[in-house]
Amino acid sequence: MKILLVRPHPLLSTSQWLQTMILLEPYAQELIAGAVQSPHDVRICDLALEKDSLEAFKLSLSEYQPDLIGFGGFSSQFKVNRELAAIAKKILPHSVTCLGGIHASSLPQGCKYPDLFDLVVRGDGVSAMKVIIKALESGGPLPESDWILPTASPNFDRLAAKAPPALNLDGIITRPRRDLVDMSKYFCICYGEPRQRMKTLFPQTACVRTSVGCPNRCSFCVVHFLARGEYLQRDIEDVAQEIKSLPQEYIYFVDDETFINAERMKKLAERLLALGVKKKYISWARSDTICRHPELFTLWKQAGLEFVYIGFESLEDKNLNAYNKNATPSQNRRARQILRDLKINIHSALMVNPNFGKEDFETVQRAIRELGPAEFAFTVYSPPPGTKAFEESRDKFICPDPCFFYDCLHTILPTRLPLKKFYQYFTILYGLGAARIPAKVHKAKVPLGDSARFFFQGVKFSYNLYHLYKKYDPKYW
Repeated sequence: MKILLVRPHPLLSTSQWLQTMILLEPYAQELIAGAVQSPHDVRICDLALEKDSLEAFKLSLSEYQPDLIGFGGFSSQFKVNRELAAIAKKILPHSVTCLGGIHASSLPQGCKYPDLFDLVVRGDGVSAMKVIIKALESGGPLPESDWILPTASPNFDRLAAKAPPALNLDGIITRPRRDLVDMSKYFCICYGEPRQRMKTLFPQTACVRTSVGCPNRCSFCVVHFLARGEYLQRDIEDVAQEIKSLPQEYIYFVDDETFINAERMKKLAERLLALGVKKKYISWARSDTICRHPELFTLWKQAGLEFVYIGFESLEDKNLNAYNKNATPSQNRRARQILRDLKINIHSALMVNPNFGKEDFETVQRAIRELGPAEFAFTVYSPPPGTKAFEESRDKFICPDPCFFYDCLHTILPTRLPLKKFYQYFTILYGLGAARIPAKVHKAKVPLGDSARFFFQGVKFSYNLYHLYKKYDPKYW
């Protein structure tokens, strides 16, 4: 049996720009590919790399002739996945098509397209792939459960209405098939030490997952909904050996929250140091975790931690409480100082609420000045598809397809300000943030080509961001 796993290309201009700053390997597809055993054959088609994605996909179908095609992705990619599935069914009408990923797990009811997808998979795709292959091998009917849903089944709606299935260890203990992709194509922007001469702003980067799930309940995050509150962790030795085996210098931890279990992460850092592993690490961490365990981040600095993404969201109590962040402004400030003292670069994520007025945007501007130097990202609060908050907001959405616009930059809720003014202020935030990136503030020596790439892509992004309001009904302008 031939199996093709597809990562879709982005359609939104904002998502396309993001790929110029960070493009990580198709880790979900690599993990699922790890579930495919001989004599079956598997390939990965990463359309995020292709200039003409549709033609590249057609060529892959015609040349490989897969029996099973798996699509996955975020809610904003559901539209393109439908387009790709239609192409697949036209070229290979007898192939079995399967849709998985975050959108399928969050909103399976909206994925019922029997003419496009034969199966919808919720949750862990690694375990699902094993079950699907076994069923197709036997020649029997397609498997049916609360996590593998045949779209033609009369039970689809009943099964889709159930809560997402529990997490499965298969999804994190399986080794990804990196041999199926060109790892030289994947990178993450990094800023180096003060006054350091950098080889590149965009070093080749490999992904590693040490855990899945998160015990927190932030209102803007879908992780706790999909994980049902669970938190599963890989064996430390297995993680250390995988990292040691990777040729890439930079490792991006793709955990939902890497440092939840401080004692476990302490052991991992100690093990990496004992093995003599010399890598540079990029990870997410919560500000309250950093404040509780500053010694852990001191240890990880020794191990090679270079860049930490923190969802500060705000420096205002009222906003943090509204987002159910379970963190305080003082913790945000303290965490920033701890990392700054360690000379660990920060990616500072701040959130904008659709009900912001001019004064609220000015408050965010003050936060930028206080938190810099840092890489800044600004997101617009939107209820995640599949959650209770999303369902309760259905009569408020200002776009016909809120899932397609769910990229954390397009608002799907009405704004207090006219949309044109809202995105004018929003664009200013990105401009102020770009002036405070670590490489610029610390006067790191960056290759001219990389600096030019960063500047011109930033100008292009700002132009697109400023004009986002035009994608909405003019009555909201």
